[in-house]
Amino acid sequence: MANDSPVDRNSNMKNEKQFICGVVEGFYGRPWTTEQRKDLFAKLKKWGMNSYVYAPKDDYKHRAYWRELYTVEEADHLTSLIAAAKEHEINFYYALSPGLDMTYSNAKETATLKRKLEQVSQFGCEAFALLFDDIEPEMTKADKEMFQSFAHAQVSVTNEIFNHLNCPRFLFCPTQYCSSRAVPCVTRSEYLNTVGSKLAQDIEILWTGPRVVSKFLTVEGIQEITEVLRRPPVIWDNLHANDYCSKRLFLGPYSGRSPKLIPLLKGVLTNPNCEFHANTVAIHTLAHWSKCTTEANIDTVVGVVRLMHVFTDGMIGMMGMTIVTGGWGLVIGPQASFTN
Repeated sequence: MANDSPVDRNSNMKNEKQFICGVVEGFYGRPWTTEQRKDLFAKLKKWGMNSYVYAPKDDYKHRAYWRELYTVEEADHLTSLIAAAKEHEINFYYALSPGLDMTYSNAKETATLKRKLEQVSQFGCEAFALLFDDIEPEMTKADKEMFQSFAHAQVSVTNEIFNHLNCPRFLFCPTQYCSSRAVPCVTRSEYLNTVGSKLAQDIEILWTGPRVVSKFLTVEGIQEITEVLRRPPVIWDNLHANDYCSKRLFLGPYSGRSPKLIPLLKGVLTNPNCEFHANTVAIHTLAHWSKCTTEANIDTVVGVVRLMHVFTDGMIGMMGMTIVTGGWGLVIGPQASFTN
């Protein structure tokens, strides 16, 4: 019988208490360059952040051809990136998205997944993620014979991989990753309840909020999903994402999220603009927000944005795009009208 039971480990206390804060390169479109990523690691370190997730949708060996191992040249590239992240004390999460065509009941498929992540582990990577977002919730005949549900299939494979890699830092992105995609709703979703009860407790679960691109996150919404998942979520935040509308840039600050959320979350990872240099305000203000303890501290974020105004003005002429800020206060959110 497939293993979809929770597993335990003796976790490092530092890992348990650390608030995950950083960037997920998880957009559709041209991935960032090696130089840009290394520049990002230095900025994350400078701003007191700690995490980066490698998950560019258009890296074909991350998603479409996830079974393929990396070439020597590609391996050298990833090894260099992982070493640069370690140099700046940034946790480098390597993410894989096998859900487009994986047969969960096929032992050879799971072995292929293990072999791919073992290879990346040899590059020095110590943190991983399995992403099952943006796929159809379909199962093969063989999967239906082995697993009770789509959630049981994903959880079984994920728990097995987690144990095989000796229980590292690990993130899981569910197929129902926001309230609008929960069927029929968050609290009554069999999928989410199964993930919450069966996924190993030391695996963190990603969540985007009420929508794919969420204008606001609320205490009530986070408490609701925490109860269902049986753990606080890590927010995959698409507030500044623009991969669905490539002629726009979102240059406003990190907003619409009260600092009261911080103790209710395991972390926040921003999935920002595809254009690397457009993200200074988004990432830096997230760093300041993550250190807030009261609503009053949000004034610090406003101050950072004002100091960056000159930087942004200098970019407008270079980018040739429409600049969307929603004003230089704490209101940003034209994204929310574009996606569900």
